Amino acid sequence: MPTPQLPGDVYILDLGRPDPSPEAVQQAVDRLFALTGLDKVIGAVGRAATPAAGPAVATSPGTAPRCQVLIKPNILAPVPAEMHVTTSPSVVRAVVGAVRAAGGTPSVGDNPGGVDRNSLHTAEVCGILAASDGCFRNLSDEVVEMRLDNPSVDKVVISKFILEADVVINVPVFKTHMLTTLTGAVKNCYGYVAGTNKARLHLAAFSRGRFAQLLLDLYALRVPDLHIVDALYVMEGNGPTHGRVRPYGKLVAGRDGLAVDHVLTRLMGVDPAETRLFQRAVERGLFRPETVRVLDGDGNPVQVEAIPNFALPNTIGVSIEEQAQLLVALGAIRPVVKEDLCTMCGDCAKNCPPQAITLDPFPVIDAGKCISCFCCAELCTEGAMEVPSGEATGLFNRMFRGGSA
Repeated sequence: MPTPQLPGDVYILDLGRPDPSPEAVQQAVDRLFALTGLDKVIGAVGRAATPAAGPAVATSPGTAPRCQVLIKPNILAPVPAEMHVTTSPSVVRAVVGAVRAAGGTPSVGDNPGGVDRNSLHTAEVCGILAASDGCFRNLSDEVVEMRLDNPSVDKVVISKFILEADVVINVPVFKTHMLTTLTGAVKNCYGYVAGTNKARLHLAAFSRGRFAQLLLDLYALRVPDLHIVDALYVMEGNGPTHGRVRPYGKLVAGRDGLAVDHVLTRLMGVDPAETRLFQRAVERGLFRPETVRVLDGDGNPVQVEAIPNFALPNTIGVSIEEQAQLLVALGAIRPVVKEDLCTMCGDCAKNCPPQAITLDPFPVIDAGKCISCFCCAELCTEGAMEVPSGEATGLFNRMFRGGSA
């Protein structure tokens, strides 16, 4: 018999294969709406005409107010959907359909990475524009400055509609990340930040610990009402753009983003307590691991089984703060330019927070300025920035991952 829902519940739905039919994806998303009660939340907001967050929704005379729902996928870069860098169009389309069925008005939007990223163009290339079925929204059209009680960053510029929407549904991709180990529910909320402000924040919160604090503060500005993680395919290795993609065929969802990420981290074979995000979250009293329960599509408890032979980022376990002496001995941890793949487009230089990259004619990295944020590697659509390489990889394995050279 299914157990009653609790706030820390996380659901894993197995769709059987990584490329299920649109009908199967729709049924799974509809099921998640029912399991988490989000369908009732959307319907209740519309009936009451009082948003859960932000101002009242304006309606035409004689029409019933509808719940305004922001669907926030991961639209990192203009790459084809089959690379699985961005949220699968089939999942976005299903969430749009579920919102409409529940009586809400969906809007799909994100703030892609990089200083020159155009969200409409990026969404078109990765298939999310078409999947939005006419409800794509440029979140950078209207922004607002918000103050943070953060030791590294005192204010951020975020998209206004994130605060105005009645309901926010976060739809990230299950991927590794060279800086944060995992990019999942909480990390996807970094997309709240508009335009060039992302680079400024990377520069201000330059270490893993500081960046984890910042992610938690950004997440708290508008905690999403539901997280549906696209795990039809997962990315391992040096994600979030050029890691290795492998099929998984699942959706992972819950109302608590930290609980969802706790499960994703365990699926990677990593103890969440070893990551900066959960260390900071527990220190601040934002998360208690014992509250997490993992359930199947029928609401029955299941065991979390790590994905076999899951490859972690080469940079996992490295802390700029805590491993400073070892890093000096190792040498600078910085991306290596793969000239055979580089098109000399200059994106890496334009998107480098400390402006440590120049073109001559290929990218040249100033070791004195580089802060090892890996923005260049994350945003390079050609995969021309690699970190680390050569002898450094073996040394990293021995020092931080217990592997052999």
